[in-house]
Amino acid sequence: MSQRVTIDGEPAFLLHQRPYRNTSQLIECISMSHGRVGLVAQGSRRAGRGDRALLQPFIPLRLSWIRRGELGRVTGVDTASTALELHGNRLLAGYYLNELLLRLMVRDDANPEVFGHYSECLSALVDTPSVARVLRLFEHRLLRSLGFGLPLSFDTVSHQPIDPDMTYEFDIDGGPRVVRSNQGYSGKHLISLREERLDDQESMQVARRLLGDALAIHLGSRRLKSRDVLQDIAARGLEL
Repeated sequence: MSQRVTIDGEPAFLLHQRPYRNTSQLIECISMSHGRVGLVAQGSRRAGRGDRALLQPFIPLRLSWIRRGELGRVTGVDTASTALELHGNRLLAGYYLNELLLRLMVRDDANPEVFGHYSECLSALVDTPSVARVLRLFEHRLLRSLGFGLPLSFDTVSHQPIDPDMTYEFDIDGGPRVVRSNQGYSGKHLISLREERLDDQESMQVARRLLGDALAIHLGSRRLKSRDVLQDIAARGLEL
């Protein structure tokens, strides 16, 4: 028999919820010390239940639960601070973050670093002048924190540091190597991503392509619904 585990007041965010039985919900959360967790919120769909309003995305929570087996049972819900106000494309970007975490994180793999990046990204989305830059930085940090970081420091053939004045082809698994043509990635753009500057349009476009290719490897063939929506927005003139 599985050992019973009791968690009290764990910092968390809800990533996804769906109805369960008559009045309950199955919820997926990212927590600071326990990673992604699956929980049953019993009776949370009943009218008048206080936790019904709290169990929503983008609200910093303090969650308590008891667990024995794969799913835990929510025993307490409280807010750690006020809900983050995301609207329009910022709201869509938030759902994109949630979908990324659901697809890339396995349950019960604690990763406080990812939790920190996610929390910081949500806060940045509230009033950032560049949603695209915030998303690229999160993708870069997420891949690195999950052990899938892009190798952006050295030429994989010569083992020399990336030169801002050289052009490189880039293999997602292997890394960059110099090419004797203009068909490739400028070293200055690779350095901009590595140092998380992304302070010009060309660097942003390179980051979007490289990070998109890296994510595609780990996401598999099933596309992200939220990413498709964001790409449609970008096609209409809003760079994401």
